[in-house]
Amino acid sequence: MYRGNSIQLAPCGHQVNPSNVNSMVNTCLGKKSLEFSCPDCGGVWKWRQVQELMQLSAQQMAPQQEKVDCIVEGHPDIYKKCPSCSCVLKRPLDSTNQPFQFVQCSQCSPPQHFCWSCLAPWLFSNKASAGHCSNKSCGLVAMLLNCDMVINKKSDVFGCPLFRACPKCHAPIMHARGCKYVSCSHCNHRFCFICLEQFGTCTYSSGVCKRTDRQRFVT
Repeated sequence: MYRGNSIQLAPCGHQVNPSNVNSMVNTCLGKKSLEFSCPDCGGVWKWRQVQELMQLSAQQMAPQQEKVDCIVEGHPDIYKKCPSCSCVLKRPLDSTNQPFQFVQCSQCSPPQHFCWSCLAPWLFSNKASAGHCSNKSCGLVAMLLNCDMVINKKSDVFGCPLFRACPKCHAPIMHARGCKYVSCSHCNHRFCFICLEQFGTCTYSSGVCKRTDRQRFVT
């Protein structure tokens, strides 16, 4: 149920009407954009902050959240989700408009730094250091997080990433054709490309099997 239409105080300090915020959000999402901002000063609003301003129930917010998730999924070079708190992160740029290799989540307490490629913790050896990714498998995970999706609606693995990592040995596997089960050429482990469960432990019907998100692991 809609919780009200009372004036809200935005993060930038301006007062806003929830109905106006909802209209702004619908316009942005219609354009496949997550660039939410104050109409008065242009101050940037994060998605989590916008959700508070919209004053919608969980049921009313669900379709909006689904659209946001689709935009994040479709633009992995611009948006990611924090692996700790799941808030939407936008890749930061330096003074020359070049992307940083790491991102900070200010919503975490305390704020956390993550590698943009694989979302593993980003480590700083000292205050002057540019830091480095803590994940030895960064390149592999970056591919898993950024590869295209299976868009053929007739495929048994429609909606999954084109590549998965073997749950047993982490070798990359591409689904080419056929059923949802694949076998790893490195260790012969046979598993479901949708839910990543071992062969025989999930239901064969792809309509019943629950799709696992893109894989992210730290080694």
